[in-house]
Amino acid sequence: MGDKSDILVVIAHPDDEVFASGTICLCAEKGFRIALVCATDGEGGSRDLLPSKPDVPLGVIRRQELMLSAHILGASEVCFLRQPDSARPDAEGEGSWDRPNLISTLGNIIRQHNPELILAHGPQGGYGHPAHRLLYRCVAAAAQAVSFDGSIFSFCGKVDGAFFSWHFDQPSDVLVDARIFLPRRAASLSYHQTQVAYFVQPRFPRSVRKLASALFGFAFSFTVAGRKRVPIATPTRFFGKFPTEGLVLQKAPDPGRAHFFREHYLNDHRVQINR
Repeated sequence: MGDKSDILVVIAHPDDEVFASGTICLCAEKGFRIALVCATDGEGGSRDLLPSKPDVPLGVIRRQELMLSAHILGASEVCFLRQPDSARPDAEGEGSWDRPNLISTLGNIIRQHNPELILAHGPQGGYGHPAHRLLYRCVAAAAQAVSFDGSIFSFCGKVDGAFFSWHFDQPSDVLVDARIFLPRRAASLSYHQTQVAYFVQPRFPRSVRKLASALFGFAFSFTVAGRKRVPIATPTRFFGKFPTEGLVLQKAPDPGRAHFFREHYLNDHRVQINR
């Protein structure tokens, strides 16, 4: 990796950057150099949109998808740490992550870049994903091992009344209004062609049950239960329903220093700082 980045974005899988895409755009707009570190190649993801016998391994395709997404968002560098993409990376045996090696590698990256901000998954993984939870613990351990003195924020913080936020796990300390970056956010998600079905749903429900669910969603979209059932259909519509990103302060800088967003975005109307 390069010698210095102002911000490290550390994610478990290609496409996890989607949840912080507005924040990445915001920081790139201000000229911060951003490096994106991905623990896996994503080879355990869905193959539904690939040919039945693809000539190229899924992990290779997903690495390329992430590099394209990172470029459109404004990240200058992408690094893959090649941990296995398994359902239980925190278990023992096949498919588990080499945690000591991962912590050591992350520590070396943090020491090399000495960023002002690390942006990563939270302690509960945002919505409970085991790999997200494990990566947070590894990032925290690596930061402690190298005496990192900057800010650590997690993405997927709760946003009151927002679509998709109902299963995020922690109240947000910073809210980023990402509406101005909608085209770039939608483009970044569109590059993840192998996985985009996880984020968007068919506009026209294909069964009576899904039709009823969609009708309920449209009728009761002012409630959490309703918003869960509104069909999305396109990346643009997905981010139209997800205009604000919530960030949670996991580690403040050394005493006497303001955290990253308070230092750089205190007077930016797009950033609401609660702590």
